[in-house]
Amino acid sequence: MIIDPQFQRRLLAASGFAELSLFQEAVQELEELPETSRELPIVLAVWLEVYQRWQKWSEAESVAMHLLEIEPDEPSWPIARAYAIRRGRGLVLAHEVLLQAGEKFPNCGTIQFNLACYAAQLGQLDEARRRLSRAIQLDKGFSKMAKDDPDLESIRNEID
Repeated sequence: MIIDPQFQRRLLAASGFAELSLFQEAVQELEELPETSRELPIVLAVWLEVYQRWQKWSEAESVAMHLLEIEPDEPSWPIARAYAIRRGRGLVLAHEVLLQAGEKFPNCGTIQFNLACYAAQLGQLDEARRRLSRAIQLDKGFSKMAKDDPDLESIRNEID
């Protein structure tokens, strides 16, 4: 897919505005994209980023669901959906959503790591340990992340 420079500039501008918390400007950039491009995953991903940074969790969840419908084999989308649910509707439901994603993507370290965080926050410490161990097995970088993640404080002294 060849991306028009103006199209790419608008996506980058929207992302940059969101990073600066200039959300109306980000939305304006996205709304000025051609109608035919609005359903492209690359565009929806920027909408997702804008809504996450803006903490508009219902909207972020909706966009993540749409991305999941378009690209069901992309593990980033259920992660984003669960994150939005956690922030907007609660940890228990987010955990349930991510458990389903974990079944579909058992070798995704990020899903395993997030499941460890959610389990630890829910007081399911054995589950948290098991998920964290699996995440680290998949990607050693999660070991360092775990030492700094406040969600894992209850098992932090057990992290190598």
